[in-house]
Amino acid sequence: NFYSANEAARYTQNARMRTIQTHLAQRALHLLGLPARGALILDLGCGTGYSGRVVEKHGHFWVGLDVSADMLEESRQEGRPCDQLCHDMGTGLPFRRRIFDGVISISAVQWLCVATKPEHNPERRLQNFFRGLKRVLVPGGRAALQVYPEDAEQMELIRQAALGQDFGGVFVADFPTSENSKKFFLLLYAPKEQPPPERGESERSGGRGRGG
Repeated sequence: NFYSANEAARYTQNARMRTIQTHLAQRALHLLGLPARGALILDLGCGTGYSGRVVEKHGHFWVGLDVSADMLEESRQEGRPCDQLCHDMGTGLPFRRRIFDGVISISAVQWLCVATKPEHNPERRLQNFFRGLKRVLVPGGRAALQVYPEDAEQMELIRQAALGQDFGGVFVADFPTSENSKKFFLLLYAPKEQPPPERGESERSGGRGRGG
């Protein structure tokens, strides 16, 4: 577990962290270029729900996913109704095909480049992640992934994994000349034409069902 219960509680009470995460989520949502209201957004590495609250304030719906059960519990203790799942995104994304209009992720994807367990293979985990990302996005949908790559090698590892799943996109650098304020976003565009679903998989219907 990346965060113990005590660490998750301290994270929630950190006003500076709340401000930073909120600003990054606002920027990611802006990069998605969504319609004014009513989109369904997946928040990867949702933690205590800071990004999800930004999504709500802009009139959209969201589903959260995080590997830390304690971080998700902190979010639930605030009494806000939300759909959240404890899951390791390095093993794929357990949602129906083409269900999300957009995806955001704040400070999470770079952890797939790190082998935190003996069985972890960063390249394979990134492949699983981007394969799942393409699968759950609507054709042509966008993902705005804010990352803190440790070095150029990690950035290239992430970029190559995304290209391997036929994503288009760019790296966006905010405040590129400032060592303290510099932020990187990987803005991805899912292929507009995706292969038909595998046998037994359901297509996205007209309703706003949730994955599970």
